[in-house]
Amino acid sequence: MEDLIMKIISIEEKAQEVIKDAKKADKELESRINDESHQMEKDIKKKMTAKNVMLQEREAQEADKKIEAINVNTNRHLAELEKKYSDHKDAWVNEIVKNIIGR
Repeated sequence: MEDLIMKIISIEEKAQEVIKDAKKADKELESRINDESHQMEKDIKKKMTAKNVMLQEREAQEADKKIEAINVNTNRHLAELEKKYSDHKDAWVNEIVKNIIGR
């Protein structure tokens, strides 16, 4: 009988040890999952920041190209106006004077 009681006590001790190990493994797993989750969150934020920087640079380049195109177009129109003025200046002055004097 005493042997049986000792076996039951031994089995209980082993069971308690198994439960203790399982709880320890559970805590370690939970800790590892939390660590990995935080690392994944950091990585995602880092990638998002890098992508945002890249997109901002791309948008800035596109805006610069549009500004350059507008400047080229404006300069072309300005050159056309200056040429038109240069070509017709004397005729316009004569026309204005003629209209004022009435001749």
